[in-house]
Amino acid sequence: MIQPKLLAAMLLLGFMTSMACANPHRLNDSLSHTVPPNVQMQWLPIRSGQPFAGGMEAWLRVNIRIDTRDWIGRTGRIYMVLERDQTSTIEAVWTTHGRLQAGRLISGERTLVFAGAIPGNTLEDQWQVRLRSNADWLSNSRRLNFHFELDVD
Repeated sequence: MIQPKLLAAMLLLGFMTSMACANPHRLNDSLSHTVPPNVQMQWLPIRSGQPFAGGMEAWLRVNIRIDTRDWIGRTGRIYMVLERDQTSTIEAVWTTHGRLQAGRLISGERTLVFAGAIPGNTLEDQWQVRLRSNADWLSNSRRLNFHFELDVD
């Protein structure tokens, strides 16, 4: 029979270990940039029953450059994160030309873009991105806060 203090210590250690494993590391992608640097959202036609009907849309290219030098040879998963802010929900959908995975992301979520061994100092790719928003987009300008996180195995 396990003593209550020992059981409590084991549970605490297990909880701390699981928290450490789930702790994502934010990666530096400060050399990534969009083309064009500023994008004008355009109104979508109103079509009933479709997501983002009557909302806004923009297309842009993103040159991705993620600094991975501290993680070379380590195995893990890299996620793209779009923080939720106080305004309209954003959907980002992209295709890729390189090492990263195509995907879809809604503000407030994160999605997998790379899994495996980190191959070198940087992960680079070029994405064609479609951004969509509901019709409740209220501002003339808005900065979207995308970033990348690494979960190490």
